[in-house]
Amino acid sequence: MGLSRPIGDLSATLNSVYNITQDLSGWDKVDIQVVAPVTGSLYVYGSNDADAVTRVQMGNASLAINFTPIQATNLATGVATNVITAAGNYKVDVNAQFLRLQGNPTTGATITNVYKLLLFNSKVS
Repeated sequence: MGLSRPIGDLSATLNSVYNITQDLSGWDKVDIQVVAPVTGSLYVYGSNDADAVTRVQMGNASLAINFTPIQATNLATGVATNVITAAGNYKVDVNAQFLRLQGNPTTGATITNVYKLLLFNSKVS
């Protein structure tokens, strides 16, 4: 039996601050659904650094630092990428504590904007 947790639409946050950071502790994978229209690029990063070494308290997703690119697999094509540029469903196998989806805050045609961004965490037991 598996366990899952849908995350609500995160597009408003992504479209205003251009990044989403989630703590994936305890999950095996996260599915990302990007709903059209999509402009710009959405970069996929992971980190295990909660910035707890320099702080008295344990770190969390809001304190996470030192992100590096990780791969998301397009579920329609099977192609792995670290940059999402089109609508679709993507799977990230959880091999890092934190996931960051980073957009591009520049002005003009390259600004990142998505209609909907849905995450679905799951664990296979």
